[in-house]
Amino acid sequence: MPIYTTEKLKAMSANDRLSLRNNALNKGTPEALTLARQIDELKLPLGSGGLTEDHPLYQEMYGIIMSPEGKAAALNAVEAGLPAMAGVDPLLQERMGKRYNNEQQMTVNAGYITGSVMISLGYEKHKEGVTLPAGCVARSSTTWKLKRPLK
Repeated sequence: MPIYTTEKLKAMSANDRLSLRNNALNKGTPEALTLARQIDELKLPLGSGGLTEDHPLYQEMYGIIMSPEGKAAALNAVEAGLPAMAGVDPLLQERMGKRYNNEQQMTVNAGYITGSVMISLGYEKHKEGVTLPAGCVARSSTTWKLKRPLK
């Protein structure tokens, strides 16, 4: 298996890195798995589509949003009449820096994870496509309201 330097991996297109990573995982040899880990540790975009759930950036966002601080940020925003993402987005920016961006549908993934949190906390969608405050990476999101208890 050829040697891939960090510089060479960074110079590759996102789709080429994704293909290389997938081929390495499928090959499964110790050298190939080391290459896949090396690609993951760079935390660079993979492919032109969204992140897979096992991608390190997705996992990082998931951990932040699902943390007590992430849930509190979402709930505080909802209590202020804003989409939950209005609280989560700044937290993702703070923790991830420039790694949280509009590439690879990261904001879509963040919205999906945040939606899962809200549903698990007993909320339902209220309005979709609500504009987020200035400074948010995501442009719009969903507002939430508590579900009415069943009678």
